[in-house]
This record gives sequence, C-alpha cells and structure tokens, in this order.
Amino acid sequence: IEKLDKSYDELDISQTDIEQILELSRNADIKDMLIQSVAPSIYGLDDVKEALALQLFSGVVKNLPDGSRIRGDIHTLMIGDPGTAKSQLVKRIVDLSPRGIFNSGKSTSGVGLTAAVVRDGLNEDRWTLEGGALVLADNGLCAVDEMDKMKEDDVSAMHEAMEQQVVTVSKAGIYSQLLTRCAVVGAANPADGRFDRYNKDIAGQINMKASLLSRFDLIFII
Repeated sequence: IEKLDKSYDELDISQTDIEQILELSRNADIKDMLIQSVAPSIYGLDDVKEALALQLFSGVVKNLPDGSRIRGDIHTLMIGDPGTAKSQLVKRIVDLSPRGIFNSGKSTSGVGLTAAVVRDGLNEDRWTLEGGALVLADNGLCAVDEMDKMKEDDVSAMHEAMEQQVVTVSKAGIYSQLLTRCAVVGAANPADGRFDRYNKDIAGQINMKASLLSRFDLIFII
C-alpha cells in the first residue's frame, strides 16, 4: 500500500501568481473585489458575502497568559426564506476553501460531524476511532446546510467542537481528544418554513436553541 502524503498547506504558486497577488495587495479596492468575487452570479447580499470572505481568511488565535485559548475561527449562520440563495453561497464557500467539507442536515448525524467509535473488521474486531466532518475539516471550513432539519441530540454534539475546538471521545475503552480548529458556516430555514413578515418577534421564529446560537459570531436574517 502506497501512502500519499498530501498536505493542504503546500500550494503550487507560480511566479505569475505571486506577481498577481502582490499587484492585488496594492489595490485600494481589494476589499470590494474580494466581496464581489464571492458568488458573483448571486445579486446583492453584500454584507453576507463580506462576512463569508472574512470567514475564509479567519481571525487570530489568542493564547492568554493564564492558559486560556480564544479561537480565531469565525462561525457564520444564515437563516432565511427558501429561494434566497443560502445553499448556493454555502457551496461556493466550500469550493473556495482548501479544506472545505459540505454536509446536509437531513443526512447528517452528530456522530458523523464529530467522531465515531466503530469495530474494525480488518483488525481483529477491535474498536477504532473515526473522525467526523468537523475533525476532517481541521484548519479549514465545515458547512452544514439545512441545519434546522437536524435532530436536537445531533445539534448538541456540535457545541464543544465549535467553541472549544476539540471533540472529546470516551467510549469502548477509548479516550481521546480530536482537534476541530475549523470555521463553521450554517444555513437554516425559520420554524414555519419562511418568516412571517407581520410578526415582529424574529427570535421566536427561529427554531434553534440559544446554546447553539451563542456559538455563532455572525447571524444573518435573509
């Protein structure tokens, strides 16, 4: 078996690419150019596109003197009516990210997002640990579409992975912590399928728990 050591950090950048990057860095309108480059076929939503562009660049991890760690990754959530291009934006961001993983809420479980302990039929039926989507997207971006369709237990499994950026597994004699240093972008529909424009209680129309909403740094009502 030949093991291919594929590194996502090493990109093949030619001398022409370097010259173009340096030329762009000197452009005063570089910010607007980046925003317009995010799904240009979708009209408007400049604030959302700006947030997604910033999410790709990520922030700065802060290690405090007392040993505490503040994550630098930005988590973004889009909640809106059907047909407002949420899924298209999510898929486009995943394509732009070097380590982007796309998940759909209807077919995604909490174990599939975090980690699973399974029996390995090739290794004397021993219990082995397999990382989920958030683990595989370490140092990248993990997208979850149709987040409102996920079960409550599956959604709660994301809490530790999003804030502490680790997944703690303690099952079948296996204790391990897997890193999930990734940005999360989510898309969801309101509780009744679409927003009631005559109901001023927007928070009441979002069928998601406050414990999960607090993990997102940016929440857009579309």
